Amino acid sequence: SSGINAEWPLRPGDEAVRQQLVDDHFLFVSGDRNLQVAGMERDWPEGRGIFHNTDKTFLVWVNEEDQLRIISMEKGGDVLGVFKRLAKGIEAVGDSVKEES
Repeated sequence: SSGINAEWPLRPGDEAVRQQLVDDHFLFVSGDRNLQVAGMERDWPEGRGIFHNTDKTFLVWVNEEDQLRIISMEKGGDVLGVFKRLAKGIEAVGDSVKEES
């Protein structure tokens, strides 16, 4: 599905949402020593977010470990479909940044 869900910002009462993102491997788990040393081990600071489509096959992470991480994935062997989704998503992210600039 092409609908985009934004998990931004994650509010203090959104523990179920946070745990689902951890379970989906979309959000890092607290206690990672490397993230602590790098100063990145905080409870969802401002300026950090995850955006994903309804099927969770296209994700954009903003300011987690990288400034921007764009991911297209799905189970199975449809590499062309994954690539087309990635290309379309990159274009949409670029258009959005241009509109906001």
